[in-house]
Order: sequence, then C-alpha cells, then structure tokens
Amino acid sequence: MGNIQPGTGKIGSGNHVGRVKYARAHYDFAVDGGAIGTVTLRGDSLPNGAILLDAFVDVTTAFTPTTTTTVALTVQSAGDLRAAALTNASPAVISTTGAKRLLVDTADADLVKTTAARSITLAVAAGAVTAGKCSVVVAYLELA
Repeated sequence: MGNIQPGTGKIGSGNHVGRVKYARAHYDFAVDGGAIGTVTLRGDSLPNGAILLDAFVDVTTAFTPTTTTTVALTVQSAGDLRAAALTNASPAVISTTGAKRLLVDTADADLVKTTAARSITLAVAAGAVTAGKCSVVVAYLELA
C-alpha cells in the first residue's frame, strides 16, 4: 500500500483504493418470497477485506409478519447489520416505511471486516413474512 496521495481522496496506489464505496442490495416479497430461511439479497456484494463503516435500510413497503417473525440483516456474521428482532418490535426497523440506520453499535468499538466476498442477506425466523420491500445500503472501505 502506498502513501496518502494529497488531493486525490485516496490511500494507496490502486484506483479507488481507500475511498468509501457503497454496496446496495434489494429485497421484495413479490420476487424473493418470505418463507423462514435466509435470502441472499439481489444486488451488490462486498469484497474480501471490506471494512463496514455504516449501513441503512430504506423500507418502501412495510414488512408484514406473523406475530413471532424475527428478521436479521447480515454481511459477515449473524445479525451484524441488524440483530434478529421481532419485526414489529421497537425500534420498528422494517415494519414501517422510510430510511433507518443500521450498524450503529456504540457499546462495541469493533468494526466488521469481511473475510471473503460476501452478499447481504436477510434471515427470516420463527414465522414467515407476508409482505415487504426494501433496499439495504452498506458503506465500506477497501484498503487493498
């Protein structure tokens, strides 16, 4: 890895290395279904060694669960974007429309770093989802 290159907004010698990048993936009940299990969201994946900086979900159709449905959003390990929680629990991340921040863990200073190329996944457990549509955006840094 090279030095910080003044005026370029990047670290290193490769094109776009050290710049914040974004991965965007989509879920749509009408396309992806809502059965219990893990759904790989359609869209971008994150490269090996990506350091996750921030993430948000934009819910355009509120998720309609059974009363016990839990949903988690993951990149590297279970629930690292959003831990499994009742879909209708507070804060209402996916049961109401709008943009919501994910990956905000003030109790733990460790960042998530991918150990292989990873897709964004949505895990549905304890009950099916019967409606819902969202986009997930993850900001990450690639150092190599």
